[in-house]
Formats: sequence, C-alpha cells, structure tokens
Amino acid sequence: MDVPTLHHLAHSHPLVQSSPTAATLVDEALDYHHATFSQPLHQSASTRPRFQSLTLYIVGGRKREVSRVRELRYFNPSAQEHVRVAGGSNWSELAPMPTGRSHHCVAVMGNFLFVVGGEVEHTTGRTCAVRTACRYDPRGNRWIEIAPMKACREHFVLGALGQYLYAVGGRNELRQVLPSVERYCPKRNKWMFVQPFDRSLSCHAGCVADDLLWVSGGVTNTAQYQNRLMVYDPEQDQWLARSPMLQRRVYHVIAAVRRQLYVLGGNDLDYNNDRILVRHIDSYNMDLDQWTRCSFSLLTGQNESGVAVHNDRIYVVGGYSIWTNEPLACIQVLDLSIEGKEEVFYGPTLPFASNGIATCFLPAPYFTCPNLQTLQVPHHRIGAV
Repeated sequence: MDVPTLHHLAHSHPLVQSSPTAATLVDEALDYHHATFSQPLHQSASTRPRFQSLTLYIVGGRKREVSRVRELRYFNPSAQEHVRVAGGSNWSELAPMPTGRSHHCVAVMGNFLFVVGGEVEHTTGRTCAVRTACRYDPRGNRWIEIAPMKACREHFVLGALGQYLYAVGGRNELRQVLPSVERYCPKRNKWMFVQPFDRSLSCHAGCVADDLLWVSGGVTNTAQYQNRLMVYDPEQDQWLARSPMLQRRVYHVIAAVRRQLYVLGGNDLDYNNDRILVRHIDSYNMDLDQWTRCSFSLLTGQNESGVAVHNDRIYVVGGYSIWTNEPLACIQVLDLSIEGKEEVFYGPTLPFASNGIATCFLPAPYFTCPNLQTLQVPHHRIGAV
C-alpha cells in the first residue's frame, strides 16, 4: 500500500478512526514508508511476506557479447506467467539494475539486496570502477539508488555486519589498489571511512561469520599475491591477523558454514610467475585458528565467481577460466550438510556465461514458489528423485 493511500486511511476511514489498534498499525506503516533508506533495519512480521521461500539470485556480470549487464534473475524451475523465462533455462528475469556492472559486490540486510561499486562501461567504450550503489526490494520488484561510496571500487569485498555494510579495498577508477575501508549506515544513508587495511589489496575474498568480517588472499599494489587471513572486529574497529592460508589465492571465494571457513577456486602463481588454477578446497577452523586441506576439490577451476550459502551448501556461480580465456556458465555446489559425506557437484547451468557476477539467496518474488529441489540435488541424481 502506498503512502497517499495510507494517509487517506488515517484521516478518513471510519474503522481506522474508531479503532486505536488500526490507527497504530497505519501510523507504523507510515513511519516505515517515510524512512525509506532505513527500512532494512525495521523489518518485522508486518513488513515481511508471509511466504518466504529462499532461492538463488544472480545480478550483473560480464557476458561474452555484452560488456556489462543490468540483469537480475532468480532460479525458477517452473515458468510463471508473471515473468519472462530465458529460453526455458529456469532463470526468470526481474527488474534490471539501474546500471549494468560487473566485479561488483552484493550484501543482504533485512531481506533487501544491496549492490555496490563494480566496473561499468561508458558510452566511449571505456570501463572503470564506480562508487554508485543501489538497493533492491524483492517484495515490490523495485530498485532505488542509495548514497554512493566515498571511493570508487571494483574487485573488493562487501559485508553486512549488524546495522552496517563494510566495503574493503579494491581498485579505483585509476586502477589504483586501495587500503581503505568504509562503512554504510542505512539510517543516515551515508558512508564513512573506518580503520583501513594495513596494505592496499584487491581481488581478495570476504565473508561474515561470528559477527566478524573475514578477508582472505588478494593481490597488493606491488602485484604480490597474498595467503593472509585477516579479520575485522567492528566493535573495536580493528584488523587482526589469523593463521595464513595454505597457499596464495586471488579471484577466489570464501564462505562460512557452521564454524568453518572454506576457500574455493581462484588462482596462484607458479615458479615462472604464470597463473595456475587452484582446485583445492581448504577449510579453516575458527576455534582452533587452523587450516586443513579438504579431501574433496572443485570439479573445475573457477575465478571471479559469485558465492552464496544456503542450508550448509556453498554455491560457486559463474566466473572465468584461465585455461580457455572464456567466462563460465557453471554452478558448482559444495554440500557440507552431512559430515564425512561432503560432495561437490554441478548445479543448474546459468542462462549465460558470465564472470564478475554476484549472487545471493533472497526470498522468492511473492507471485512464485520456486522448487529448490533441482537446485540442491546433483544433476546425476535428478532422474532418480
């Protein structure tokens, strides 16, 4: 219900005027709609959809034939009349982003999707990092622009911690690698700098776990590949070092399941300084501060991928192959739901090959009920289900 309708109800509807409970609910709704930017901080049973099936969303990226895309899609095995399904590929299109971008970051807060930074293509054909940011509301399939960051960033890390978003490092519009960290406050719709990293860093990976922001690997402004694991404590506004990874990684992803961190994909350098794909999966125990090489590996190397976690499964989405110099359309799923029976399998194929793509889990649009079974079951088992 829009604000003018709510105002009309508050001042003219006899039921609202005669019922203190109804009047309170209308006042709450007016306050919620007037606080546009801080809505993610005020989610309640009154603002959340009653049906909240989560499904996988993909946003932006770089196709072969299109430099930067605006598309927002979600996994939807059963076609709906309300949405366009691309070639029967089970990915339905929603309202596109205001601007196409790749190598951006996403974060979810209060079931809103935040898309920040990345690389865009100008009318001249030149590409560069941007500071712009926007927010998507799946309840109404709508985008709004939010305050831009203080610095342009691409190949950076974004995490939602408490009531804030944190953007870490990356490259700016001049391709300079940044050490700076900034924080977004939805209540004020404003970014501010916080404690910077101890060195410039880009092409790193990050995730939120245990109310901390974890950052792994990356490359410095002197082209030094990193194996470090750093953790940011927002309460202390302080970066702390943890045990380094078992090898250097850039363009990789990191994700948390229970109290373990997993690093997947990316590349390293060999003795000739040539890039090599990393298929090994390494896990980090947060309680012991200890790394272990897993007995299972990725089926194929993936760089510049998106990553999302749902029900103890890690989804590595799209990316780039340094073997073929082509973007990828695959999704690899690491299933950690049963200890001792971990498995890596291919999920559904993306509607297009893309690197620099971002992904997350969000409630499905209200008019659909996606069947997640074909997303979470290995392809070699689907026929038996």
